Amino acid sequence: MDKTKTERVIHFLHKTRCCFSLSLALLLLLPLAGWAENPDGKLGIGELRKKGLEELVDVDVTLTTGTPKSLKQAPSVATVITAKDIEAMGATTLDQILETVPGFHVQPSATNIFTSIWVIRGVYSQLNSQVLLLVDGQPLRQNQKGDKPDGFRMPVSMISRIEIIRGPGSAMLGADAFAGAVNIITKDSKEIDGTIAGTRVGSFGSYDMWAQHGGTYNGWDIAIGAEYSKGDGDNKRVIDKDALGSRPPSLAPGPLDTHYETFNSTLSVHKEKFTFNLNNAWMIDNGLGAGISNILNGGKSNVDNYSLLGSLSYKEPNLFQDFDLTSTISGSYIFTDNTYYFYPDNFLNRIGNPGTKELSGGFDVTGDYKRFASHKIRLFVGLTDYTIETFQHKNYGPGVPVQGGPLVDISDMPYVFMKDQHRLLFYSGIQDEWAFAKGWELTAGVRYDDYSDFGDAVSPRVALVWNTTADLVTKVMYGRAFRPPSFGELHYQNNPTVLGNINLKPETIDTYEVAFDYRPHHDLRLGLNLFDYHINGLIDYVADPPPATTKTAQNAHNQTGRGCEVEADWIATDTLRLRANFSYQRSTYSDTGTVVPDVPAMKFYANAHWKFMPKWSLDSQYLWVGDRHRAVGDARPHISDYDLVNLTLRRKKIADHVDVAFAVRNLFNRDAREPSQSTIPNDYPMEHRSFWVELQYTF
Repeated sequence: MDKTKTERVIHFLHKTRCCFSLSLALLLLLPLAGWAENPDGKLGIGELRKKGLEELVDVDVTLTTGTPKSLKQAPSVATVITAKDIEAMGATTLDQILETVPGFHVQPSATNIFTSIWVIRGVYSQLNSQVLLLVDGQPLRQNQKGDKPDGFRMPVSMISRIEIIRGPGSAMLGADAFAGAVNIITKDSKEIDGTIAGTRVGSFGSYDMWAQHGGTYNGWDIAIGAEYSKGDGDNKRVIDKDALGSRPPSLAPGPLDTHYETFNSTLSVHKEKFTFNLNNAWMIDNGLGAGISNILNGGKSNVDNYSLLGSLSYKEPNLFQDFDLTSTISGSYIFTDNTYYFYPDNFLNRIGNPGTKELSGGFDVTGDYKRFASHKIRLFVGLTDYTIETFQHKNYGPGVPVQGGPLVDISDMPYVFMKDQHRLLFYSGIQDEWAFAKGWELTAGVRYDDYSDFGDAVSPRVALVWNTTADLVTKVMYGRAFRPPSFGELHYQNNPTVLGNINLKPETIDTYEVAFDYRPHHDLRLGLNLFDYHINGLIDYVADPPPATTKTAQNAHNQTGRGCEVEADWIATDTLRLRANFSYQRSTYSDTGTVVPDVPAMKFYANAHWKFMPKWSLDSQYLWVGDRHRAVGDARPHISDYDLVNLTLRRKKIADHVDVAFAVRNLFNRDAREPSQSTIPNDYPMEHRSFWVELQYTF
């Protein structure tokens, strides 16, 4: 029987016991504060009290307006996570970092080969195209599906900070900044300042190696970094049944295939007015979780892709009087070569090997006009070209002379899964930041996007930021965002499962937000965000009439959602910092009134970071995810709530050069589950308890 709302609240309060118990334990240990003294007698993190939260929390964010703006004054609901935050929490992947953000949840896709879905405020699709990923301000997008690259897995050693906005971002960022956007900013030469090398070894056969170097040479600031990661995956993540059942020919019960091997590198070069960034990620070999079509195949399928993302920017301050000009040339190349074994060898020999080569390139010009004392006007215009070439090998279906035989190249045949495609995007926009009275600032803007293959979109935004009192900032915001149909949603063909539809329209979302930032004390920050959104034309694949077994892309749903996010950050003592956030959302399909399935209605996160003894720290994290519903027609009970506890112990500067860390994730070995399709009845088990140890050397 499903829990009532009252029972769920009681259950939630009961589940938080671990977090509060850990925090209380830390507080009880504070009489040992003498341990926190450095040789000079100063407390290890006593500087936190000197700086207060203004310096710790009010880092600048550029994603909201295109220019640096403090978080408190930014005309968006934003979060910035720095390299120090990442180090403290012991996160080793981007997904682990994002899970700490209020209103943000990460879960595996049941239909997109186990690629992570980033759910913001209940906005959800299996392809997860509604969140824009950027690296150093440049979109990293797989245009076939409209999302981040298949199996995307980013390590963290070269991340300087991550900017996250929750809410519409199309007025500044364009397509796919629909529910939000994530901008990864890599380290520059000053931040590295020398040479760093490190390694990490952990459970499930995992190990990581990284190296970084930063310095200045003849006026050139150069930063370079590389990281290699490999792991076998947790073989205890066993599913009892797959789409073939739980007996031969099925390989179930059996483990999800979550092995991975990746290589990432970054290069940043800066001199005077020029900045060059180059990022590449090579997903050498990644598993498919439950397999293609949720059928285990003994781990034979894999995802292989390579992405290269680069940009060259030139900034000319005061090109004209009070007018700064920035021009950027950018481009990306994504190569995907996936191999799908649809069934176990002892059942049916059906193999597919689809792939794409995507090339995107563009030019952007931005001007900032500061002639007026109370206005800062930004103008921008740009052009981007998108091209995709497809290829395919398979041993089944039309064009294959021997069914189940050797692979046949059908790339140049009419039977390929999608023909080569091309689109051209022109965009322009204007934004005005108007400080019209003391303590009041109005940010308003609009962007126009025109696509050569399906039409245009207009994205307005307006935000009022009011310094209500010396301690309180109030924000009232409205924005519209859009997501264009991807190449696949428009043009898939000859596919046994999904087909494209050239009549699709863009998805649009209108979002209304009210946010409060309250700082009653130098050491305490409280935040409250309220939101309400309306989505029109959400794209989904809808079953075709019998006897067809395919699904065709349609503007299938309208969706509404509302909710709140509560945040707290408190420097409790000279050696202890406590943070927590709680998120609630309720999203429904407007046409049916049914609740959007699979996504959590509530999420709670808490963090206690304690510095004890010279250069030692202990970081504890608690995460609770709850109140997830099934899709209409799915008779299974609601997905079980779960909670996780993670600990990270770190010792800095052993002999001035070496850092050592030890971590345990899922300390109490909880049976955490994320939603699956009904062909896997008991959902996807997440990783069990794991450990890692890390060593980093600074030259």
